[in-house]
Amino acid sequence: MRVPACLFMVILLMAACGDRAAKPVKAAAPAAMAGVSQWFDAWNLVCRDKLGVDSMAAPRIFLYDDTAWYTTGDSRPGDTAMAIGGPGFSWAALHWWTAKHHRQLRIPDGQTIPVGLMSFAGADSADHPFFVMAVPGYWKQAGVESKTLGIGNLVTAVFLHEFAHTRQQTGMGAAVTAIEKEHSFGDVPLSDDIVQDLFKGDSTYHRQWRAEADKFYEAAFATDTPAMKRLTREALTLLQRRQATWFTGDRAILQRLDDIFLTMEGLGQYTGFYWLQHPSGGKFDYATSVDGMRRKRNQWSQEEGLALFLILDKLASPGWTAQLLSDHPPTIITLLTAASQ
Repeated sequence: MRVPACLFMVILLMAACGDRAAKPVKAAAPAAMAGVSQWFDAWNLVCRDKLGVDSMAAPRIFLYDDTAWYTTGDSRPGDTAMAIGGPGFSWAALHWWTAKHHRQLRIPDGQTIPVGLMSFAGADSADHPFFVMAVPGYWKQAGVESKTLGIGNLVTAVFLHEFAHTRQQTGMGAAVTAIEKEHSFGDVPLSDDIVQDLFKGDSTYHRQWRAEADKFYEAAFATDTPAMKRLTREALTLLQRRQATWFTGDRAILQRLDDIFLTMEGLGQYTGFYWLQHPSGGKFDYATSVDGMRRKRNQWSQEEGLALFLILDKLASPGWTAQLLSDHPPTIITLLTAASQ
């Protein structure tokens, strides 16, 4: 995902899952990185218990606060950088470096951007994934809060959402890049919010989409499997009807993009949800975890995508995660259509 696609929304492949023998860095991290180790512990837990995919190489990680940046790499990234301690993954140690940023961040794809509240994944010119996020204290300083989850749990869920996208770069991310090369969307940037950006001013479209998303959530909270499958089929019919009505002519490509971004954002949302409800994670109940991830319910691909994955995890076989994290993944719509029959 490129920078404009995911600022605080948060907007979330080749990062990290597995249980290899190498140990994390043990040296103490700077005080400004307090709370970051919880993010890594949460990712390790989600990988171990749900995603279950072996890692290739960890993405480049770039964190920052209001005075300095903190990044991983195999060598010193600049003359002013100093080596520091920092967390690692359960299968690999990470080397950390820091330097002052003077209110400008040079992120791993070479762009220079102003300091602000951000969390996103992307890929550099060589298609290597990277991850950018403000440290926990920066979020608190910016006034971000959650009465449902608490600030620490909320920001951990944000991290999990966006970090999950680093695992999607070689699959869904590559598909988006290919579409971008062949299609123009005028003044609207291609991002995970492309459909919302194009139709947010149309009240008829919004009513249809809202009814569809609500039907998926009704299915996600159904108490028995036959009812869940029936409600899911009804919701899929609404989705197909919406796409057939609105995505026509030069906007026909939006059907493919809608399916892709529901898959990408839905998996990000589900990853945060999974940790929130895990007995060794956030320890929240199902309904609270869902509500915590939905937040304001105003980001369309995240809002609907979460419901799709909540259903899929109940109806599909455990192997669905491996399919979605492959280099040629199906969309959530394909998987859910099959699982609801």
